[in-house]
Amino acid sequence: MPREADLRTVFGRRLTLLIRAYSAELGGNLAEADKALVRQVSSLQVRIEQLDGREVAADEIIRLSSEHRRLLTALRSRATKAKPAGPGLQDYIREKYGEPAPTEESEDAA
Repeated sequence: MPREADLRTVFGRRLTLLIRAYSAELGGNLAEADKALVRQVSSLQVRIEQLDGREVAADEIIRLSSEHRRLLTALRSRATKAKPAGPGLQDYIREKYGEPAPTEESEDAA
């Protein structure tokens, strides 16, 4: 967490929520570089949300949004690499045990 974040405020709680969500997207057990990236993305997103609807210089919003987009792209590429390759659980079960037998409900619907 950034040191200046007061977790009792709405934006402090939002920051915590974003950090948890982005960390989960990367798989939870993160290296320090990934933690830093998640904190940066989350902090920028909260800052943009704080400035939304206020009278601020357009340059500041554009700069923050551009940096946020760049960091999100880096985060997405790391999340894609963190996802396991190959079939998912349902595919594995279907391959191992075959298709499930029809139930009475599925026969009634047909």
